[in-house]
Amino acid sequence: MIQGTSRYNYYEILELKANAPQHEVTTAYERARHTYSGDNPAIYTIFSEQEAREFLTLIEEAYEILGNKTLRLIYDQRLRNGHSSLNDLTYASIIEASKQMMPEPKPKKEEPVFKRNEAFEKEILAREEWDGAFIQKVREYKNLSVQQISDTTKINPYYVGAVERMEPEGLPAVVFVRGYVVQIAKALGLDEKKVADSYMKIFKNQLGK
Repeated sequence: MIQGTSRYNYYEILELKANAPQHEVTTAYERARHTYSGDNPAIYTIFSEQEAREFLTLIEEAYEILGNKTLRLIYDQRLRNGHSSLNDLTYASIIEASKQMMPEPKPKKEEPVFKRNEAFEKEILAREEWDGAFIQKVREYKNLSVQQISDTTKINPYYVGAVERMEPEGLPAVVFVRGYVVQIAKALGLDEKKVADSYMKIFKNQLGK
């Protein structure tokens, strides 16, 4: 990450002034994405591949927030509010606030098309240990892509994949990970508490906590 930037200061991430006009956001995003993409070999003289990938994820988050007038307004209000916490400035928090302001009409729910396997359905019901690999197995069984889960949960697809792979280095703080797991479990029609409790126990053991 660029020295001096804060994880959730999206203006710093895109190297924009806070009062920059809306049309400059896209230009800044395209410039930042090009600079930190794998197509630019010079970036690896400054950052590791993992660091560059993490920063690209932040660039995408920054553009999604600042590139949308409504989300940017919410973010700006919180950024200027001296009482806002870092959690108030996260991507997930801004998205949630926008839903409360303007609830989106619920689209007709279309059940995913997949061949029901009664034996596997019983295995899902009886499952006590939920790790990322089994969550991925359920997703694939229900014929849902990572992008479809991302579209439903509003979780960045990079994080959805990281949850399945149980990659601590690709995920934010533990408290956010649990929220991601809960949302993914809901999207898969699972018992979110049961899944999240088990997943976090395994995840924390993996972290040595």
